[in-house]
Amino acid sequence: MKTIKVVTLAVLVSAVTFVACQKDEDTVTPETQVVEAVKPAQAISYEKARVLQKEYIETRANVLNKALQSRGVIQGEDVRDVWYDLEVLEQYIAYVKAEAQKKGYKNLGLRVHLGAYPNQEKFNDPGNTTFFFVPTHNTGVENKNLILKNSDNITAEGIDALNVGHAGLPPSAI
Repeated sequence: MKTIKVVTLAVLVSAVTFVACQKDEDTVTPETQVVEAVKPAQAISYEKARVLQKEYIETRANVLNKALQSRGVIQGEDVRDVWYDLEVLEQYIAYVKAEAQKKGYKNLGLRVHLGAYPNQEKFNDPGNTTFFFVPTHNTGVENKNLILKNSDNITAEGIDALNVGHAGLPPSAI
């Protein structure tokens, strides 16, 4: 009887010790997971971004706004910023990669184009500027003067472009 009590106590102590020593593992979700990433060499500071935006406004936006207003194309200011959800961009990039792989495209990129919505009801922001992404690929043919230049990045035919971000109306300052 004494042996049964000792064995039971030993099993109980072992079980409690085992449970107490278990590592608490919180469920890691994509929202709580810390992602390590290297900042691209092309990243710029907010100060530099503000300088670029100010230069655009002073040398282009104000002139464009006056011309569009005088022609009755827009009222107020034209779009000069567009917001895209990161998940939409990630989904689009995944789509571009998948379609490019099917077509054998290599050295992928995205070109940002400026466009304007026609003054027709079927468009969200008639008369306003829009930005859209067009996938590109590079033939890999080296140019003798430059290793890579803009014209070497060819539109990836057969892969849809991405539009319909959220226009900054009124435009947002950085």
